[in-house]
Amino acid sequence: MKVLLIQPPEFHMITTNVPSVVDEESGAYPPLGLLYVAAYLEKHTRHTVEILDTILEHLNYEQIEDEIRRRKPDLVGIQAMTFTLIDAALTAQAVKRVDRTIPVVFGGPHVYIYPHETMTIPEVDYIVVGEGEHTFTHLVETLAEGKNLAAVNGIGYRDKGEIKLTPLVPLNTHLDDLPMPARHLVPQNRYYSVLAKEVPITTMMTSRGCPMQCIFCDRPHLGKQFRYRSPQNVVDEMEACEKMGIREIFVYDDTFTIRRDRVLEICRQKIERGLKIQWDIRAHINTITGEVLDALAAAGCARIHYGVEAGTKEITKVLKKGIDLDRTREVFTKTKARGITTLGYFMIGNPGETKEQALETIEFARKLDADFIHLSVATPFPATELYRMGFERGLYKQDYWRDFARNPRPDFQPELWEEVMSRDELINLMQWGYRRYYMRAGYIMKRVLELRSWGEFRRKARAGLRLLSWGSKARAV
Repeated sequence: MKVLLIQPPEFHMITTNVPSVVDEESGAYPPLGLLYVAAYLEKHTRHTVEILDTILEHLNYEQIEDEIRRRKPDLVGIQAMTFTLIDAALTAQAVKRVDRTIPVVFGGPHVYIYPHETMTIPEVDYIVVGEGEHTFTHLVETLAEGKNLAAVNGIGYRDKGEIKLTPLVPLNTHLDDLPMPARHLVPQNRYYSVLAKEVPITTMMTSRGCPMQCIFCDRPHLGKQFRYRSPQNVVDEMEACEKMGIREIFVYDDTFTIRRDRVLEICRQKIERGLKIQWDIRAHINTITGEVLDALAAAGCARIHYGVEAGTKEITKVLKKGIDLDRTREVFTKTKARGITTLGYFMIGNPGETKEQALETIEFARKLDADFIHLSVATPFPATELYRMGFERGLYKQDYWRDFARNPRPDFQPELWEEVMSRDELINLMQWGYRRYYMRAGYIMKRVLELRSWGEFRRKARAGLRLLSWGSKARAV
């Protein structure tokens, strides 16, 4: 059997946020989830596996149909996230236009949250609910052998027109058993990021699940249990990436630094092996110490992403961040002092937040003086505590995300938290905040002086021009 895994386009991506220098349009990142599924399928079966990254290839739907005709798959798997659901559905339609007999399988975070609703999409024949490596492989083998689908846990299918959902598969607690992502199936040398000093880049996962309690977290499919790979297994993959010619790794863990001993051991082994590849991590303020920063800096960690979110203690408490703002200032200062680039995530429009408090967050971000910031408007994502709070407080009258899951339509616009400020006020304030942060003469000069290559200049210049184009539309606040 020939299996084709597709990363769908993002022509109809659902978003409330304007572009930034750190969003998906400022880079091309490997489809890590599909690479893991492909690697597991290759290791445990004899089926042929291919990956089509339509975002990297800039394919429209007519071109996707051409690829389907050329590749002649026996089964197609499509990654489905809520924000790209429209494009996932349109990709499935493209498959069926070529050949209606080709089975289409949906998997991904959206499917976990809305399995029954996903199965109501006519072009979807099967779904994989939860972590996909083992379940998708079991489904493919069962279909190839013509066996009973009811024996496959973690899937959805139709039986005489009736939707059937089988029991979920427990979360994988033995991540070392997973094969390394199948990077040989994609043009790895073409992936890049505006944040990276060098290219090509890749993505990597060293753990799954996050025990933090942030009310806006939109990754319920990974659970709250921190499941992690061993330091040796992690550094083995870093070494393999370096041998492939990859220059930087973006570690996609929700919080890489949960276990201090593990972080220190990964750094020690990377140094011991003499690996030069740089890496980028996400960390929680409360997990950072001087010892951890020293180890990360010595091991070539180029950048740390910190989720700060708010610049007032009242809002950090509402968001259940559990961080102290004075400690946050200290961590950013110590990180920068060790030559590690910083990126701060911030949100405005949170529950109960006034305009004055939102402005305090923007000013707090400016005083932290991170190398980059990502400023967004708080959006109640499906299956989050923030979304549930909206119903409890009477802001929302109907489950609009579930309605969208049943009927993904291009004109859909997610609700914001308009308890204090209107949508227009929030979007304008975000634009103004971006302009206030990035359009500082001192900031621009600093970034220019740090440039290492013409390629890096081109990537950052494009991002800067995008910022300038929409930031100029912000009204005075």
